[in-house]
Amino acid sequence: MIGGLRISLTALRHNAEVLRRLVGPPRAAFVVKGNAYGHGLLETARAIEPLAARLCVYGVEEGLALRAGGIAAPILVMGPIPPAALDEAIAGNLELALWNVDDFARRLAGAAGRRESRAFVHVKVNTDLNRLGVEPHELSGAVERLGGFPEIALRGIFSHLAAAEEIDSPYTMHQLGAFERALVGVKPLLDRSGVAPIRHIAASAAAMLWPQTHLDMTRFGIALYGLMPSRQTSAARKERPLDLRPALSYVSELIVVRTVAAGASVGYGGSFHAPHEMRVGVVPAGYADGVPRALSNRGAFVVDGALCPIVGRVAMNMTQIDLSNAPGAHAGSKVTLIGRDGESAVSADDWATWCDTINYEIVTRLPVELSRQYVR
Repeated sequence: MIGGLRISLTALRHNAEVLRRLVGPPRAAFVVKGNAYGHGLLETARAIEPLAARLCVYGVEEGLALRAGGIAAPILVMGPIPPAALDEAIAGNLELALWNVDDFARRLAGAAGRRESRAFVHVKVNTDLNRLGVEPHELSGAVERLGGFPEIALRGIFSHLAAAEEIDSPYTMHQLGAFERALVGVKPLLDRSGVAPIRHIAASAAAMLWPQTHLDMTRFGIALYGLMPSRQTSAARKERPLDLRPALSYVSELIVVRTVAAGASVGYGGSFHAPHEMRVGVVPAGYADGVPRALSNRGAFVVDGALCPIVGRVAMNMTQIDLSNAPGAHAGSKVTLIGRDGESAVSADDWATWCDTINYEIVTRLPVELSRQYVR
């Protein structure tokens, strides 16, 4: 493919340092699931490992890939683990999220026993996000049953917030209260056993807006990559902005520039007709390359420091743009799909607005196959 992504390792490290200062160095964990939100799993992890109290992934495959790449920091797998992968997970010294303390715990204890090792777990509590986790009133019983498995060690207790991006969020306080009550209920049992698990519930937005959610650890995802969790979060931090720097840019080049007659259609389905004679450039990137089809006739790229609107439908591997604002553009001219060129810029947030989605989806869906250049 012509072009690709450029990832600033300097920006990633800078963001990690900013976020560590926000919550305190011992509390900063960084989430690198989803191929590090599209930025590249191993390279991102290597860049920020010295600043991370812990790295968080979704799948065991991601954790094992980090270990194979030389990552030694604690790694928490937050998603479900297939029983067949338990041996590898324990061999890789991965910490596992646990919400089934019966059948799964028995399987986990058996795998650890076979390896003459211990499995480290973080018990997840459902505080009305209603996806994964034991119910708050079940936490004490769950931890007590875990005590019957000497092969399993309790490393943490955690939950996840559903609406922390909202400036005024009674639901966040409801969830935090449910979590804290569960922790109070299990405290006598933990005190008797001499265990002090890491308590964590906050991700990026909560860390920025709700300092009472910091607890023992905060899991930073989208903010690590220089992107804000939501418009509401940005507005709330307006008086105290964080100096976060987008780490990713996406660059290609024009492969064809052609003059299109007035009234002529451009692209599949004839969804755009030239209002006048105009120059149209072809960019060799489409929805197979991470450019959402929803950008058809509504997004823009940057050429020669000028915004150039997308015209016609985004195809699988090509997108057409109106070059009226870049009269000097020619085949071979640089095209900035995400990033800044001169006075103009297009961000992942712009793409998200045009596509009626969130910046998380934009960057995470950038294909693994895209070329990624890592720069300092």
